Amino acid sequence: MKYLSVLPLLAMSMLAGCGSNGVAYAPIGGPPACNKTNIINTGFNFAFTCWAVTPTASGTIPGFPTFTIKTSDQCVSGQTDNPFMEVATPGGSAGYFSQQFIDHGIPQSVSFRVWGGQDPVTVTVGFVFPTGTLEGTETILDTFVPPATRSGPTTCNGGAPITKTYSFSRSDFGVGSLIEIRLHVTSNGVNDATANFDDVTSSP
Repeated sequence: MKYLSVLPLLAMSMLAGCGSNGVAYAPIGGPPACNKTNIINTGFNFAFTCWAVTPTASGTIPGFPTFTIKTSDQCVSGQTDNPFMEVATPGGSAGYFSQQFIDHGIPQSVSFRVWGGQDPVTVTVGFVFPTGTLEGTETILDTFVPPATRSGPTTCNGGAPITKTYSFSRSDFGVGSLIEIRLHVTSNGVNDATANFDDVTSSP
């Protein structure tokens, strides 16, 4: 399934520079360099470093979508003092976060943990090649609804994150080419309509 370049309904794209300060989790030596052979800042310990965020639809509720680095989720085991990306898209708003990394010339995979809030959200996973000024068409790998973990603002429903893994390869990538992975979120819900991501990694 092909998905043409995401509609630029909001001309806003933010990329935290690889020289930015990150958060308190950064070890001595500062944040890592971007555009390496694997996804960088996989656990959001350096805030938005190396990740770009792009709103694509504003929806019916002002101020959304939003992209936030959070450090705890009371309904998810293991997420206390553990940074993750929350994408909130109530009222039909939409957006994606993305990162470029270098092709190895062999089949590669991307893996991440994901969970929802209260109302259902839809996550779409895609990659773009080529990137930059000659940006190609986005190829969609999957669309799914992550499990909700809340039944109300302060109550949990027993739901838990799932891990998704996608393998992809194309003969026209070429060793050293930049690939862009995109994680899109949208929802028609209004109550904690969020998708949450952690441990976004690539291999080999």
